[in-house]
Amino acid sequence: MSGSSLTAVARPATSADATRIAEICTSAYEFAYRELLPAGYIARTLSTYFGEARVARQVPPAPPKWFGYQVAEEDGRLCGAAGGGLTRPGVGELHLIYLEPAERGRGLGTLLLDRVLDQIRAAGGTEVWLSLFLGDAAGIGFYRARGFHPVETVQADLSREDDHIRSLRMRRTLN
Repeated sequence: MSGSSLTAVARPATSADATRIAEICTSAYEFAYRELLPAGYIARTLSTYFGEARVARQVPPAPPKWFGYQVAEEDGRLCGAAGGGLTRPGVGELHLIYLEPAERGRGLGTLLLDRVLDQIRAAGGTEVWLSLFLGDAAGIGFYRARGFHPVETVQADLSREDDHIRSLRMRRTLN
């Protein structure tokens, strides 16, 4: 984190945030994976997960599987989004954390991660899992530094036989 103090807060998203969440997730996904993933896979993922209509439907929580989007807001401006839930009793899943590319390295990812981990813990979660693309060195380093450990590799969501995209599953216990 840079020398400036972080003034952002994490809060639950509202329906008014849906358009901005879709923009953040789209720009962050394109920025993070433009050199790692095929363009067709990126386009398929963006249209499946981050269209404004889908994001708007997922803003409200649907516990326990989805706690709704959480956002990082600073000076009235949204600069990041995250979300998670429970996949089964006691087991949480961090589904996403995305920040505007210019906002990386300021502590916003940790702010959002802590918010989602607190939600999972409050719902009775004792461990949390996440998936990252193999080769995502920045993401893997971020989560390793926050107590996540690699467990296995699996075929990535939306991956087809012809693109062979693999994800690393990581796990952390919650105290």
